[in-house]
Amino acid sequence: MPQVDRLAELSLDFLVIGGGVGGLAVAYVLAKSGHHVRVLERHGLDAPGAGHRVPPNMSKILRQWIGEEELLKISTKCVGSPFYQLRTGEYVGYLHWKPAVMAETGGDFLMMHHDDIIRVLYTLATDAGATVDLHTEVTAIQQGSDEIPNPSVTLANGDVLTADMIIGADGYRSIVREVVLEDEDLVKPGGLTLYTGVVSGEDMLKDPELRPFLLSDEWPIWMGPHRSMCGHPVHAKKDYMFHVYSWYNKEKQDQEAEESWDDVFPTEKLNIEGHAPIAQRLIKLAPHLLRTRFMTRPSGIEDWVDASGRIVLLGDAAHPSFPGGSHPASMALEDAVVFGSLFSHLRTLDQIGTFTGAYQELRQRRCEFVKLADIANAQLVAMPDGPQAAARDEDMRRRKDEWDEGTLKAQFEEIAEIFGYDAGDAAEEWWVNWGRFSEGAREQPHTSLDFSSFAATATVTVQEE
Repeated sequence: MPQVDRLAELSLDFLVIGGGVGGLAVAYVLAKSGHHVRVLERHGLDAPGAGHRVPPNMSKILRQWIGEEELLKISTKCVGSPFYQLRTGEYVGYLHWKPAVMAETGGDFLMMHHDDIIRVLYTLATDAGATVDLHTEVTAIQQGSDEIPNPSVTLANGDVLTADMIIGADGYRSIVREVVLEDEDLVKPGGLTLYTGVVSGEDMLKDPELRPFLLSDEWPIWMGPHRSMCGHPVHAKKDYMFHVYSWYNKEKQDQEAEESWDDVFPTEKLNIEGHAPIAQRLIKLAPHLLRTRFMTRPSGIEDWVDASGRIVLLGDAAHPSFPGGSHPASMALEDAVVFGSLFSHLRTLDQIGTFTGAYQELRQRRCEFVKLADIANAQLVAMPDGPQAAARDEDMRRRKDEWDEGTLKAQFEEIAEIFGYDAGDAAEEWWVNWGRFSEGAREQPHTSLDFSSFAATATVTVQEE
């Protein structure tokens, strides 16, 4: 991955709406290349959060930015995933993240807390010169005009801020997206409510059966009909997080959640009858849960850039992720790297449209593909009772602890498209092949990965409620 240390010949003023993973990351890479960046975040640094799986395509970016030593102080390397039956706790099988496979991807599979990622990115962004305004709510977005192309935002206190460009990194319920779409954001329930909790490590250490989960380097998964659960250490094994996935309302679970991470839900109200005792004890240790609803957009989000060309979407605002998946944070970070790399080449205002068009083309198909992979993985461990679930369990039981060369090769080929991706390389490859030659590069057939052979191996069905 090339380290982008160049200064753009033309510096722009950017307003970034949203100080999450994507917003802070893009603030860092833009500020580092000489642009003036101001981030507006409605929460503080202590907003409710939980854990992230940090796959190799993300961890290698963080490692480049802060170094491996600092990264390992706030993370845990995942060595594998044991699978259990959610109803009984019975052990089913094990998926080993083979070191040889991880080495080929150029990164590690880490387990981290959202807060730790945010604080790292906040420090990077502010040290690079970006301004981050916390507890600052944006209430309106104004597009520019032909006479004055610069867009502006109105804050809750009435202040109006103007910039050369606005980046909407404000998540699922983005107000910037409404401006870009110029229409209502049509959503439908996707059939899943996610419940997320964080448990104190001190409390887990008191339970002899829960203690090994906190101290392990694993990401355990409990499988059940229309309901699954996973968990892993966070804060470098000081605490533990878990997700409970409730599909299709088959167990009469409350499906009235919102598409956000702001809904705090009482732990005692979650129906955990029929779960293994160890799963019940873990859930009950969480002081509260965050409840998130998976929503679908049948028509998708076709345009990430507004008609003026000066307002652009990033992260969940551009491509709402599957909640509880392994890749939401990594997709936002990759967006930031690609966008920042492209704009480090900026020389004239005429290039803005070329760069925003290239950014969407380089990112859109990959983000859609990775989201489908997250959905497929979640559905695999929540199959209803029947022949398919039985066949899945039998396959897991038969897996050898040590794989032969052929199996190892097949495993790598399946994950290489996602884990082996390098966002910086993708942006620089576009620049070398197209961007440096033509101001009309966005009209060219840009280089992109072909996921067709991999995607054909999985069928994903999103059932609406």
